[in-house]
Amino acid sequence: MAKTLTITLPHTLGAAEAKRRISSGIESLRQQYASQLSRADVAWRGDRAELKVGALGQTIDARVDVSEDQLHIEVDLPWLLQKLAAPLETFLTRSGSETLKLGKS
Repeated sequence: MAKTLTITLPHTLGAAEAKRRISSGIESLRQQYASQLSRADVAWRGDRAELKVGALGQTIDARVDVSEDQLHIEVDLPWLLQKLAAPLETFLTRSGSETLKLGKS
């Protein structure tokens, strides 16, 4: 059974700017880790990014919802990857916060 990791990051950017920065940050991560992933698909539906990432023989589904004042991330970890929940949460919180603050373009 999958375990859902949930992260909420506040921001003051407004939805459009936060979405632009997060979209750019997701693309940077896809390029940076491409050699370690079997897949990294992203589909935007309005202000929601739906991601499918293949790693270590497993598929991870995730959703990123962008609103005016916060970013809400949900990651469904298959049971084989659930021990990575804490380091993944730390990584996503750090990289998401940096992306929102630094305004990666």
